Amino acid sequence: MRSASLTLFALVCLAVFAVSACANNSSPYPQPPAGFDPIDASSASSPEPAPVIDPAGPSAPSLDLMITKSMLYAAGLKHGVNPYLVMGLAWHESGWQASVVSSAGAVGIMQVMPATAAVDGPALLGRSVDLFDPGDNIEMGTAILKHNLDHWHDDLAKALCAYYAGGAAVTDWAGMRTDCKRYVWAVYNAAMMFKEGRGPA
Repeated sequence: MRSASLTLFALVCLAVFAVSACANNSSPYPQPPAGFDPIDASSASSPEPAPVIDPAGPSAPSLDLMITKSMLYAAGLKHGVNPYLVMGLAWHESGWQASVVSSAGAVGIMQVMPATAAVDGPALLGRSVDLFDPGDNIEMGTAILKHNLDHWHDDLAKALCAYYAGGAAVTDWAGMRTDCKRYVWAVYNAAMMFKEGRGPA
């Protein structure tokens, strides 16, 4: 009798736990944590020394990837955006390939639209940009991301949604389009990959 009561009690507890878990996680895309605060270059401590990699070894990243990573990191620091977020966004957008042009016409590492660069280059950078130049492309995309973060008060989901689909698509997380949620999570996961040292470079 006692074992039957304990079994019934355990089943009730499991049912309550399952119901509460489902109620708290009704979406397959819960809102991502806001774990990408800007890194202040002046107050940042010295990074951990990088592991020694044989540049000719089979597992060594290519020189192009290492240069691109440095450029992305520097752009993040310059514009007050967490560099790992910049790296993750760029990786998701293009795989850090400067020659990529999307079917919609977005160009380069950060996949910036030429019309956007024509307006936002002078507005955000005070100059025109050449999207086929990797340095300009990275700086333009990072400046747009910074502008979005400022505009939406550091709401990562809204800033990334705007980068992906434009400001008209931005809404609260619960009402955000599924493709926008997928994009936010993909960029966030890529950023975490770089933050944890699991990136390709």
